[in-house]
Amino acid sequence: MRPFHYEELKKLMMPMETVRLLTTINEYKGKQDLYKKQYPQVLNTLRDVSIIQSTKASNAIEGIVITDQRLKSIMGHKTEPKDRSEGEIAGYRDILDIIHASFDAIPLSAGVILQLHRELSKYIPSQGGKWKHADNVIREKLPDGEVFVRFMPLSAFETPSAMEKLCQEYQERMRKQDVEPLLLISLFLLDFLCIHPFNDGNGRMSRLLALLLLYQAGYEVGRYISLEKIIDESKQSYYDTLQHSSIGWHERRNDIFPWVNYFLSTIVAAYKELEERVGVVQTGKGNKEKRVESYIANKIGYFSKEDIRTACPDVSESTINRVLVRLKEEGIVEPLGKGRSAKWKKV
Repeated sequence: MRPFHYEELKKLMMPMETVRLLTTINEYKGKQDLYKKQYPQVLNTLRDVSIIQSTKASNAIEGIVITDQRLKSIMGHKTEPKDRSEGEIAGYRDILDIIHASFDAIPLSAGVILQLHRELSKYIPSQGGKWKHADNVIREKLPDGEVFVRFMPLSAFETPSAMEKLCQEYQERMRKQDVEPLLLISLFLLDFLCIHPFNDGNGRMSRLLALLLLYQAGYEVGRYISLEKIIDESKQSYYDTLQHSSIGWHERRNDIFPWVNYFLSTIVAAYKELEERVGVVQTGKGNKEKRVESYIANKIGYFSKEDIRTACPDVSESTINRVLVRLKEEGIVEPLGKGRSAKWKKV
């Protein structure tokens, strides 16, 4: 079995790009408590939006898609899932709720990861809460339809002991506090994905674990800005860096930094977005109608009312509707369909 020697990270020479990203994140982290004290209402709104976006995006990365109407109904616990896709959405929702409510009471261990996976899978017929029972491979489909094996994870036989060792190594370093937490979290996620411990749900579990470990280390940006959405919007980079950093993984010759830098960059992007959202309120940049107009003016491609609400969380539905009606009458925008989920475009 491939050993995990996280104590070696104490001597690791980090590229300047990694150091820069770590420094930037820790500077942003220092502003979190200030935001909580000064803008609790804005953060509450952002949190509610982020939960929906995270659930939608993390499942979309895996090709699990449902309509916005059904998504909101399931997220609001207003309906029971009616098929596998909706069951996977509901499972992700429940784990997000657990992590948000009690992250500091969830110790990282192989047993806890199994419990979380069981909860993730409780609405679908699957082997939830059990390690994979057969060897699996990670395949990729090329644009021309050709499929090739991108990575061969650890065998099913080796997986239980590997997960025990992985969690023990992580906990030991966090206990001793002798390795940069963000570097440790990044590497833990890479190793988790290379082990690929479950028959199904590995990607979604990795993103849930990312939130859990970041919260426990004091990085709470994922509570207000969806990291999963940022990953979904940069999906090709996500897969490319995972592939690059998994080459030579079994022999411990892999270069971890393509993945580490990608993961850290998503956190930086989330903190920047949080600062922008709070900054708009903090500076009182224009009135609310002007902010909606500004968002639309700078938007490339299609947009929806939901996009505007996400960008301007303190702006009411009636204000958004008023701006859209006026811009439509002025011939600046036009709707493509009807209803709350209709797409709009600039003329």
